[in-house]
Amino acid sequence: MLFNDSKFVAYLSENFVGVASDDVAYNNLPSEAKQQAEYQFLKSSLGDGGNNIHQGVYAVTPSGRFLGKIDTGWPTYDAAGSLRNLRVAVDKYREMPKSERIGRRVMKESDRSMAKAEELAQAGVLKMRTTARHYAFPEMELFDQRHPEYAKLDAFWLSPSEQQSMLPSTHKKGERCYLADSLVERMLLHCQPMEGFGAWWKEHIQKQKLEVEVSKVKGSQVFLKFSGELAMSADSQWNKSDYSGRLLGVGVWDEKLKAFTRLEWVTLGMRELKELKSNMHRGGTKETMIASYMRLARNVKEEQGLKPHHWEHYPSSIKRR
Repeated sequence: MLFNDSKFVAYLSENFVGVASDDVAYNNLPSEAKQQAEYQFLKSSLGDGGNNIHQGVYAVTPSGRFLGKIDTGWPTYDAAGSLRNLRVAVDKYREMPKSERIGRRVMKESDRSMAKAEELAQAGVLKMRTTARHYAFPEMELFDQRHPEYAKLDAFWLSPSEQQSMLPSTHKKGERCYLADSLVERMLLHCQPMEGFGAWWKEHIQKQKLEVEVSKVKGSQVFLKFSGELAMSADSQWNKSDYSGRLLGVGVWDEKLKAFTRLEWVTLGMRELKELKSNMHRGGTKETMIASYMRLARNVKEEQGLKPHHWEHYPSSIKRR
């Protein structure tokens, strides 16, 4: 992968200003938003390469001149070849007259096509960072979305009441309770233990009971252990697959702070595809093992600002009004 290659990342950081954006979101903007200067700049600069706004890594000048497509080798990305393309783009830039390199207009807030990301969560919402990755399996190829080289990154947010539901009514060693069904359902339907974002519905859930037990109390800190089994089975037009797994976890609730200071969950499960799709899979392996890791988001912009993929389906108790 390109951004796992230290040489590629170092050269990119030294010579470019990196910007990541969603090509699908830009292309699906309403027509009035596409008239704004932001969208027009992207369309015209990438259009020089015949791509419009399209998935990939591209180099453009501040003036909007297209320098080249950088990524190469899909689906097995060639980091060395992509680095060469970066160097070619820098050479092209240096050969240009300054008048062609530098933009003549400074963008203003009123030029935005895409709304600026704002704080989306209400006060007291707990944010978790989640990742999921498959284990190696027979016949695996990099084209297959289940290849262990690919990891899914997402976010999982909990309301204050959902956090409270993870605490037994009394904070004594050995006390137990079950997590709120709404919390576990959202975790499953939003595919936190799995790759991708499949079409899972409530009726597909077969097991969802997750138990929490107080393992120790030390001062204001309540130490917790989580465990439970998860199972789903779908046979719809959009999803023909099964998942069965187990969750284990630990947490620390601080009664003085009224907040979790530690929360970590891991899942390990088996994923069975009842049919393989030529645009996503290779070989004949239908059953694979997959693991996920969920933890508190660190107090940095990159993690606090990562919005859950299924944000539109989150309850109003979490969204800022």
